[in-house]
Amino acid sequence: MKRNEIPQQGLLQGVRVVVSAISVAGPFAAEVLADMGADVIQLENPKNPDFSHGGPNPGWQNESHRRNMRDITLDVTKPKGREAFLRLMKETDIFIESSKGGQWAGWGLSDEFLWKVNPKLVIAHISGYGQTGLKEYISRAAYDPIAQAFGGLVYANGDDTMPYFPIADNVIDYYTALFTSTSCLSAYINALRTGKGESLDIAQYECGLRTLCQYLLQDIVEGNPEKRSMWIAASLCSGIGNYDCKEGSVFMIATGFQVCKRLALLLGFPYGTDEFPAGDYGFFRHTENGKKVEAALQTFCKEHSASEVEKILNDNKIPCSQVLTYQDMLTNPQYLARESLTVNPSTRWEDPKNPGQPLPVTMPNIVPRAKNNPLSIWRTGVDFGYDTADVLADLGYSEAEIKGFFDKGISVSRQDACPQYKHL
Repeated sequence: MKRNEIPQQGLLQGVRVVVSAISVAGPFAAEVLADMGADVIQLENPKNPDFSHGGPNPGWQNESHRRNMRDITLDVTKPKGREAFLRLMKETDIFIESSKGGQWAGWGLSDEFLWKVNPKLVIAHISGYGQTGLKEYISRAAYDPIAQAFGGLVYANGDDTMPYFPIADNVIDYYTALFTSTSCLSAYINALRTGKGESLDIAQYECGLRTLCQYLLQDIVEGNPEKRSMWIAASLCSGIGNYDCKEGSVFMIATGFQVCKRLALLLGFPYGTDEFPAGDYGFFRHTENGKKVEAALQTFCKEHSASEVEKILNDNKIPCSQVLTYQDMLTNPQYLARESLTVNPSTRWEDPKNPGQPLPVTMPNIVPRAKNNPLSIWRTGVDFGYDTADVLADLGYSEAEIKGFFDKGISVSRQDACPQYKHL
């Protein structure tokens, strides 16, 4: 697809983003900008394709990470590939790359060199440990669980009765992506104002560290003896945490004197007495009233389904939600009303249950919603190098020159680079 064929929509019309990254953090940072209407091109190494295209998982599983984007292959270490890359950089507003620290400078494509080509270019470097600091860390590879461990999320997760484990799959990748996208837009706005680009050094572990906030301060500044403080509130207070129901489970937060008052009255306790004094902001588990609230809550939940408990508590203005499974989301009325999930029938993947038919791919919808500039998903993720010829043509290369890129291996197609990654 050529640039003039891309739907003109959203808040970032006319902004070009190039991303050279695999896995989740870098591509998703760019995809957030693509959802906002930017022209985003994923640049892949012909010798090392993004494994999201195939391998152990079907490529469609990553379509929502690569939607609304174009995809090209280019070997920037070869002279002709480097020339095409620099030609692309002249027309690019934001360049996002994810690799070990110093990788692009090692190829002779440092920030300073790229700014000679495009002084207003915003460059985002994503790496596990950052571009500065100790050499042995800068050169380390990192994936989400490694960054979670180094950044404190693994340490904070759970309580002291549980082994250490990551919060969830790809959490710090998504944190990193969101920090990257907002930082890139901030730098882009500044470049519009000053005419000068910026280089952003984004370390995955620091994106996780930044989210610990009061828990880290509680431990370091106050000397809090709790080792794993993410769940300190749930471990101290009744009415905070997960409760199993007759069917399913709920998560509730009963804190603050007004909420505690409503919960006590709902459970039939004499609020405003010596036993349940007015003004309590929490029912602590070690107290007599806390023990009574906990026992009553467990009984109450076991007598009702999760949906019933959710309704009763919210009707009483006590914050509570069912713990939704992915299947629950398909029928939840709020999900349906907002179209939080959307179905994109993929024309590139065959439905294994219905041979010959396209596979409908259910994915999260665009966040946020824009009233005056509606956003849409106009394309799901595409194959390795799908748009290479069109992008090179946009850059002014002739058909013969483009053929030369492929003949010399500067650019390759998916089938040439990874024939084992066949469509389902």
